[in-house]
Amino acid sequence: MPPADGTLVKLMIVPYESSKAFADSLPAGPTFEAQINPAEYTDAVELEMNADETPQGADGNEAKIKGIKPRTFTFDLPLEGSGVLNANGRHGGDLGSSETLIERLDAFRETVGFSGEVHRQRFLHLAWGRLSVTCALETYSVNFKLFDPQGNPLRAVLSATFKEHKDPEVQEKEKNLASPDIMHGHLIHDGDTLVNLTYGVYRDPGLYIAVAEVNGLDTVRNLDSGSDLILPPVR
Repeated sequence: MPPADGTLVKLMIVPYESSKAFADSLPAGPTFEAQINPAEYTDAVELEMNADETPQGADGNEAKIKGIKPRTFTFDLPLEGSGVLNANGRHGGDLGSSETLIERLDAFRETVGFSGEVHRQRFLHLAWGRLSVTCALETYSVNFKLFDPQGNPLRAVLSATFKEHKDPEVQEKEKNLASPDIMHGHLIHDGDTLVNLTYGVYRDPGLYIAVAEVNGLDTVRNLDSGSDLILPPVR
């Protein structure tokens, strides 16, 4: 969350050699700090559908959710090279001392660029406010908007799309939305029973007693509507 004193917090892009590294390793290159924070960004989620085989004579396939594809994040980052901004990204800069727009673009490319050791693009950690995600650059483009008399760009918008990246082990577990290998929380509704809930997640209704013990339930018959139920992972 932003500091309580109102300090301006910039969007940060930090490069790493692997998707696990940001938790316990040094960055693999320079951090890119947004000159001006985006006015908005898009967090897109796409469901992966799996159509069942259709019996002969049926009208069509019944689409079922197979999983959730990696999220994508799209930002429009303003770049200013006219000198009107100071080091904090606010108006009041010195026209003769500003970092050029091309230098800002080069800094972005250096951060998101390819890793020489593993011959692939770097993993990136996006951090801004509540946003904290590991990802990789998918696409970017630059829309130049203002030029000096010599044709040098002074103002532009950098549009970048990042695709979330998760460790293969975590991704495998999340392929099935009801995977028994991950923790589930369930808000109890009228008509819910432990037998049905445990079958829906574990495909084993016999685990209802263990679920009742984890949740400290005195009875397995009557569930209080509106209360939360924990369905722990199978180990």
